[in-house]
Amino acid sequence: MSESPQPLNSKNLSRATIIATGMGIIGIVLFVVLWALLSQTDLDAIARLIIAFCVPPALMAAGVGAYMLLRPGGNNPKS
Repeated sequence: MSESPQPLNSKNLSRATIIATGMGIIGIVLFVVLWALLSQTDLDAIARLIIAFCVPPALMAAGVGAYMLLRPGGNNPKS
């Protein structure tokens, strides 16, 4: 019997884990920074909370989308 191929590439999996961890840390830092900056304004706490929760994921999604669109060879999926 032959061995079946590995379904997951460990190099890609570890790279994805590192990127996801970094994005999580960036999201937390952005939340804290936005919360601190917005606390100096006269916004209500619920408005500050909603803004601080929504802006970091939107910025990260825009960054990932821009990367996917602008990376070299991004429009040519591998067969």
